Amino acid sequence: MKVFYISLVVLIFTSCASPYTQQQINSEFKLDNFKNNYDLTAKKTDSLFDIFNDNELKKLINMALSNNSDIFIYDSRIKIAESQVKIATSKLLPNVNADIGYRFDGSSAIDTNLMASWELDLFGKYAQSKNAYEEQLKIASENLDFFKISLISDIALAYFNIKYLQTDIVLTKERIANYQELVKVMQVMYESGFINFSDFMENKAMLQSEEQSLNTLLNEYENKKNEIRILINNKDYEFEDSNYEFRIPKFYVNLENSADIILNRPDIKSQIANLNAAIYNLNSTKASAYPSVSISGSIGKALLSPSGITDLAYQILSSLALPLFSRIEIYENIKISDYMRLEAFYTLEKSIHTALNEIENAIYAVKTNNNTLNTSLQMLEDNKEIVETLKQSYELGLIDFTEYIQAINSNLLMIKNNNASYFNTISATIYLYRSIGGNKNDIIIKEM
Repeated sequence: MKVFYISLVVLIFTSCASPYTQQQINSEFKLDNFKNNYDLTAKKTDSLFDIFNDNELKKLINMALSNNSDIFIYDSRIKIAESQVKIATSKLLPNVNADIGYRFDGSSAIDTNLMASWELDLFGKYAQSKNAYEEQLKIASENLDFFKISLISDIALAYFNIKYLQTDIVLTKERIANYQELVKVMQVMYESGFINFSDFMENKAMLQSEEQSLNTLLNEYENKKNEIRILINNKDYEFEDSNYEFRIPKFYVNLENSADIILNRPDIKSQIANLNAAIYNLNSTKASAYPSVSISGSIGKALLSPSGITDLAYQILSSLALPLFSRIEIYENIKISDYMRLEAFYTLEKSIHTALNEIENAIYAVKTNNNTLNTSLQMLEDNKEIVETLKQSYELGLIDFTEYIQAINSNLLMIKNNNASYFNTISATIYLYRSIGGNKNDIIIKEM
């Protein structure tokens, strides 16, 4: 019976968990297809540079990929992980040391000695540890890719926000100029008794509201410019200040298989590697409960002694060591490693569910904002005819100046709202781009 229990304990601790593959992840978490279907499908995901053919945006992204400080931090972590893999690999190899010594005890002597030792990794303690460090290297690499995709998305969002603010500032200034002319005319009309005080003050309040809006826009404009300057690590960068013609973004992405999309995200790949690293560490900890087998040998020779140069002296030893008094520590470390594996598993589960929700939300946002933009474009097109008719009526004297200016400002407000719809649609497209993990080709610095 005692032998049976001993064998049972050995069986428990020799049972090594296997790392997860993408197929197992898909089966484990049941990554079904998306509820919201995206109708623009292609064989591959578009590059951000295909979606927005904008040279200034491309230049800003290249500068960020070249100069952003966080990229250097993530790159340093990759170098650290590479060195840790090399250290872990070295533990699988024999350890060789050589020494030479001089002693003086009435007569001079120089002794040399070459020693080698090798702990045979029969139970995979060091091999599993090496595998864990290789997964850590994957984590560092995927984290860098995820940061780059996020950085590209942040720059694109801030850049188009700047372009939206530029156009909004121009339109607001036009509305202010019109309100200033309108207030002047209405002041004369009020002083002449043609309108009452409330009508005059209503338009003056509209002027003050537009002036406050302009100040808010200018402040936000400076904030967004400084945000990009931080991301590209260039505090002196000057932006092109010109009217921007917005276009509806066309984003072609293959969303036919939700599992492939989710498992393609660098942050999800990083979490899978983290889970596998925890599994390898658990296996390595289990292996530490078993005997360690070592082979050692030495060879020595006296180069200088009273008796002259001596012959080679050598010895070869083998040893078998089994931890006895540290078993409780080993068992508790196994439990800790297993809990860390469970933590990594549930962290991955949460990350996958979060990614799925992000993609679902982004698809829905693209659809709804596209619908809003199309409606806004149609309303703006219809309003052009109304403004043209009012212009002709004003020139013919059929309506007065105040009615015509109010119609012009109403049209400018519609243009502002239309530009906001453009920006919301562009933002939703960028969020969708980021939520599916972007395009790995975009994180390579492009030629201008």
